[in-house]
Amino acid sequence: MLSGPEQAALPGRLNPIYLEGRPLQLETPIAQQLGLRDGQVVQASVELRGEVLKLLLNGKLFDLPPALRFRPGDSVFLRAYQGANGWLLKIFDPAAQPAATAAAPASAPELPAAQINASRLAALSLRPPMSPTLLDVFAPRQAAALLQTTANPELAALFQRMQLSMRGLSSASLQAAVLGSGLWMEALLSRGQSAPATDTKAWLRRMIRALGDKETSVVARLNKAIEDIESAQVESLAAQSRGELSFGMVLPFADANPVQIRFFRPARQPGGEAPPFSVDIHTQNEVLGEIWLKTSITRASHVDLMMWALKGSSVRLAQKHRDALGERLKKAGLTMDSFRIFHAARPSLPEGWSPPAGAMLDVCA
Repeated sequence: MLSGPEQAALPGRLNPIYLEGRPLQLETPIAQQLGLRDGQVVQASVELRGEVLKLLLNGKLFDLPPALRFRPGDSVFLRAYQGANGWLLKIFDPAAQPAATAAAPASAPELPAAQINASRLAALSLRPPMSPTLLDVFAPRQAAALLQTTANPELAALFQRMQLSMRGLSSASLQAAVLGSGLWMEALLSRGQSAPATDTKAWLRRMIRALGDKETSVVARLNKAIEDIESAQVESLAAQSRGELSFGMVLPFADANPVQIRFFRPARQPGGEAPPFSVDIHTQNEVLGEIWLKTSITRASHVDLMMWALKGSSVRLAQKHRDALGERLKKAGLTMDSFRIFHAARPSLPEGWSPPAGAMLDVCA
């Protein structure tokens, strides 16, 4: 296991190196395209393009300001300032904020929330991928017991509206559930947009307030579920700074166990084709058992599917309906290039892994 300087040098996480240097100057139209607000703290990453280091922020590349020394893969925090002649992005060091806060006089103005929460941001960035906590909370029996403990009809009705239905699943209901997964509320509010009618993180916080001082173990579990969501938010922002799209969530169902879903698209290389877009799904079904599904979409309409199932009956059921699935995808304007079915648990795969080209293949016990 790596520790100390070796761990700090690992790319892809929030490992900033802050040195004094000139700020990055932006014209107002560019700042507007980036969605910057005065005083906002944003995260960028250092990328090597050819033989030149560039700063990648919200998918746009900028020249590094002089007198700054970075390595490819470093993450950088920047604070935005709006001036009469345009915008400035200045290096911002969240690690230095606790010490600065302790040394500040009692009459000093209150620090912005971004500075106060810097240590929590760093802690969330070091958490492992989303744990099973939210899957457990959203399991039908667990959720029913939790709602019975709070005895709050409003929260029960709110959770009912949060739940999807396997039998009535539609693109509109799925889109609403993704928006209400807890990942987007802060971003929507910061842009002046209305918050989703139902939001997972808001519901969890209201459940904690309803429980109060009782059921401390349950409250601790709900707090851990919130931390999982916020960790996913931080990881999504870190991926965005690398030019990637990556976010994961847990969606509750009224007629099935909850589903963990993750969307991922690697960064597009200069001059290269659009990278594949993948969706990973994981659930524990009472009838079908534990199932993992990976869908990779290339060239906008070509689909490769991989499925892992622990129960042989689920494997056989998938094989039986494989052709029917291909026809349904075809009617939707998609071409199923392959469907691979494995009678096993899903192995650990690299983030950007996609199945090799070739004919369909079934691997069963």
